[in-house]
Amino acid sequence: MYVGLSEAVRGASHVESNTVCQDYADYKITDSYAVAAVADGHGSKKHFRSDFGSKAGVEVAIKAVDEYCSDPEEFKRKFQDDPEHLIKKIEKYIIKHWYDCINEHYRNNPVRQEEREKLTDEELSAIKIESIYGSTLLVSVLTDSFSFGMQLGDGSLVVIKQCGEAYMPIIDDESCPANLTSSLCNSNAIKMFNYFYSYEKPLAIILSTDGLYTSFSSRESFEEYNCLLASQLSDTEVLKSRINKNFIRRTNAGSRDDISISIIFEKEMFEENLINVQMQVDINKNKAAIREAEEKAKKLQRIARAEQIRNEKKLLEEAEKAALAKKAKLKKEQGIESIDPPTEEEINNS
Repeated sequence: MYVGLSEAVRGASHVESNTVCQDYADYKITDSYAVAAVADGHGSKKHFRSDFGSKAGVEVAIKAVDEYCSDPEEFKRKFQDDPEHLIKKIEKYIIKHWYDCINEHYRNNPVRQEEREKLTDEELSAIKIESIYGSTLLVSVLTDSFSFGMQLGDGSLVVIKQCGEAYMPIIDDESCPANLTSSLCNSNAIKMFNYFYSYEKPLAIILSTDGLYTSFSSRESFEEYNCLLASQLSDTEVLKSRINKNFIRRTNAGSRDDISISIIFEKEMFEENLINVQMQVDINKNKAAIREAEEKAKKLQRIARAEQIRNEKKLLEEAEKAALAKKAKLKKEQGIESIDPPTEEEINNS
């Protein structure tokens, strides 16, 4: 039996500015597969309907998987024959139907006056309809014989292996130029997807928007956090409550961004291997303690080195002063007085 969990928390900056949460997360469970999705609507002023864009992205992604998985055995056969081809077809389905969805929304909901207020007429006329709804998207599917995932834009996809370890099969948003987030609204979005697939069945797949990742100091710490979440999947209702509280604390103290998460796993398999996850959590705690001790040692070394440099500089300055004083004393003892350099007039008259 597959199980899922999703949660979205409004970012601290959005609470302060009284704006809506632009993240969206959801999942779907069936007898033959589970699908999870999260999306992060863009925050700049030209993407003023990105909350709808992210919701549409998640809903369309789940619908796409439903469409291709309507015949589980046929889907399994096609996936095993050519997984990359099938993943690409799902990506194309998502892009097409996302455009259909946001165009229909735009036709039924013309731009309101309050939406125009932050833009000049020239700015508004220059914005393409799809940009208004711009959003990232992460999707993952879990079946009894394989798993796969797709990512467009930033965010994180974490796989919990049967041994309990967490790893990220898709790292960063490498498909796009620096400082440009891949998005459903990009004209070449279909070329900007990253994906993974595996025939090794994982214990769980965890998707999250970048508001979570950026609240950690390192990728290692982030993966360990995902492992900790996985260790608590035995009671999803309790975990969801804990996630909500933790995300509120994290957005207030760190990223200040919206944070959303979606998790899918197979209950029986998870319970059989829960001990592996719990052991990995203990290992991670020890590793984190070692990292903390090493960082403290490095900090103390930096402080000691800075103090050493200050002391050496002070000794050098004192030595220079002593040398000058000694030189002045010798000159005085020998009756040598300081002589001012000749003026320019004296030089010219000589």
